[in-house]
Amino acid sequence: MKPVDRRVFQEWLLILTALFAIVWAVIRACVQSITMDEADTYAWFVATSNVWYPFSNNHILNTLLMWVSTHAFGPSVIAIRAPALLGATFYVGICYFLCRSITERFSIRLPVFICLTYNPFIFDYMVAARGYGLANAFLLAAIAVPVWHRVKSRPSLRQSCVLASLALGLSFAANYSFAFAGLAVFFAITAWAIRRRAGEPVLHIVGLCALPGLFVALLLCGYPMMHWWGYGYDIGAHSLREMRQSLVQSSLYQLDPRFRATGWYQAMSFLRPLLPPLLVVLCLSQIVATRLDGSWREDTHARWLGRFAAALAAIVTVYVVMHWLAFRFYRLPLPLGRAGIFLLPLCTLLGGLIVASPARSPVSQWLRRSLITVSLCLAFYLLLCLRLSYFKEYQWDADAKEVYSVLARYNHEYGVTDVGMFDLCFPSLNYYRVLSKRETFREFHPEPPNPPADKSIYVMSRVNQRSFIEKEKLIIVYRGRFSDTVIAVKPNGPIPPTMIDH
Repeated sequence: MKPVDRRVFQEWLLILTALFAIVWAVIRACVQSITMDEADTYAWFVATSNVWYPFSNNHILNTLLMWVSTHAFGPSVIAIRAPALLGATFYVGICYFLCRSITERFSIRLPVFICLTYNPFIFDYMVAARGYGLANAFLLAAIAVPVWHRVKSRPSLRQSCVLASLALGLSFAANYSFAFAGLAVFFAITAWAIRRRAGEPVLHIVGLCALPGLFVALLLCGYPMMHWWGYGYDIGAHSLREMRQSLVQSSLYQLDPRFRATGWYQAMSFLRPLLPPLLVVLCLSQIVATRLDGSWREDTHARWLGRFAAALAAIVTVYVVMHWLAFRFYRLPLPLGRAGIFLLPLCTLLGGLIVASPARSPVSQWLRRSLITVSLCLAFYLLLCLRLSYFKEYQWDADAKEVYSVLARYNHEYGVTDVGMFDLCFPSLNYYRVLSKRETFREFHPEPPNPPADKSIYVMSRVNQRSFIEKEKLIIVYRGRFSDTVIAVKPNGPIPPTMIDH
């Protein structure tokens, strides 16, 4: 029997890891409840064909693609999330290409690829019908174009400039919060193209890098930007530390509790707070060590890795400086959580380049082995964070689909049409009402500060509305699996106060 070529096995394992990421994203898109923001996007901009309405919740490119998919296939959950899944497929493909391009060592390729794609925070927006996943994919595509040009000797320099520019324009159209990041990448790609212009006029190169992206951005976002009324960007971080913590905490949230009884869970829980600072310290140490021993100058590929890493570091630095200056002088909040999600693949890729750098001296070789070990631990941690049923930033309405199914049952069996509601899950419930078309509910809406006491059934937060539940002597008949959402009924109302199993 012919032995299996190890390289072929490793290549197929990397491909299967990439395919599983896409399949898992599709499964999550089918299983998870529609969130408030997704439902609002559909109700406000897609169902009304008001695609270019100027509002922060309206991520233009995502909304436009949602309009196309829902008009072609109906307002199903998978049609609404189709643009995000398209972005996920594109993003995974780009990450696969980049990981294969920077190193031939499988022990580096695999953990870097997993950290780029299976980061739970990034993965959430590869599924949720928002613009962040598409914007991430196009931003990384712009960075991948010069790599493509070097590795494949195509496309030409002119074509590379145009493609990178178009990718940056589409990234901005997918989400406005990528503007500063896109500008930093534009500076880097323009500098790269000018260095390789071979007699081409500088202004010509700058035009090729700038004009296609500007055309796309203005074509898709010109009307909303001209009619913007200034709402939606007043929430964010107020320090670089707060910005960093929001990204790190979201990326490491959270280990699957089903593994709680295993030793792996205990070990990863212990390592969780140590992994990010340890990686940073090791990366900085490796930069110093390889700089001193000349590893970056070892061969052509090593020098290219060094230039690529320097370019990524410059992109992150320029972005942070630009946004901090805007915060300092114009009070534009720093990105908090998803608004800064693009920093995660940029920093992960930068770390991957440092790990992949050649090592001459015993010190740099020891540091590289340590970096590979820590990267493998982090990759394993992220795999243990795989989740199927909720988004981290929308966990509070993760039970919306199940809540609606319970309400629908009561509608059919007891004729309930009017529901008292406290919480923000009402847009999701309205989406399921429109999708089903089999129930006779009135449109759901919240009734702050308290709904009338004459309702026969209520949807609310068990924690936030505890006093109302006790005051009205309501009986809880349903508890959410992933949130504190409950359904409660009157003790002597038309609905029997029997707990519903799920």
